[in-house]
Amino acid sequence: MESELAFLTSATYGMTLAIAFSFLILLVATRNIILALLSILAVGIVITSVVAIMVFNEWELGVSESIAVVILIGLAVDYVVHLAAAYKHSVKNTRGEKI
Repeated sequence: MESELAFLTSATYGMTLAIAFSFLILLVATRNIILALLSILAVGIVITSVVAIMVFNEWELGVSESIAVVILIGLAVDYVVHLAAAYKHSVKNTRGEKI
């Protein structure tokens, strides 16, 4: 029980730190606060979905799961950063065309 609490604390701290840094990087990369906020929202939805699946399947939070959640943030941010940058640097004129 004590180790599971430590894993939960570590995972929560890692997620919070990763999302904060991700937001700053997105803000610098896109120079658009709305795009950065929407991108972090998308990352948050991905993380929430995966954690919800873990809870519904009654998985215990161990070392592997704690590390995997933090890695998941990195993969989600990587994907969203590429999409946000492509949107920002698109030569199209309207939002619909950029998407």
